[in-house]
Amino acid sequence: MGPESDSAFPKRVYLRRFLLEDAESLLDLRVRNRRFAKPFEPHRADAYYTLEGQKEVIETSMRHWDAGTGFAFGVFLRTDDVQSNGLLVGHVNLSNVVRAAWESCTLGYFIDEGHNGRGVATESVGRAVHFAFDEAALHRVQAAVMPRNGASIRVLEKAGFRREGLSARYLKIDGDWEDHLLYAVTREEWGDSA
Repeated sequence: MGPESDSAFPKRVYLRRFLLEDAESLLDLRVRNRRFAKPFEPHRADAYYTLEGQKEVIETSMRHWDAGTGFAFGVFLRTDDVQSNGLLVGHVNLSNVVRAAWESCTLGYFIDEGHNGRGVATESVGRAVHFAFDEAALHRVQAAVMPRNGASIRVLEKAGFRREGLSARYLKIDGDWEDHLLYAVTREEWGDSA
């Protein structure tokens, strides 16, 4: 059972754990979207945009998954079109998993530029939150977004997250310390919205 098991979501995409065999598809996704993603992500060395770099990303995600400290999913299209079905169009990560009194994680996601504005990100985030609460038994999922990233703010709000406040100079994005709005949802709220 995984995040795609909740029937409350549309069936445009499915999420699954990354495998090493996904490295070429992940590299293609990242290279095609390098310019598009640059203003919203940390600075990436050129080595990141190589097959070895993407294998390292996947291997790291596999170690985190096995340790229970993070869960990285590929976002794959689910269509009747044989050529498009199973196409990797993004990723969603539940990272920084902390147990004990916090039982929380940080959500991050990226969707191919050509698939933005179609509900793919909102569905993917919803499926990941479903996994966080129902499979990983977490209590809270939080996300941070730059105030100028209106599209990502809409994704979080449509997925049931509430705005908690502003953190000044929260993350170093594309070489600059950027303010971020913090959003979160808890198991109790998620249950109310489901």
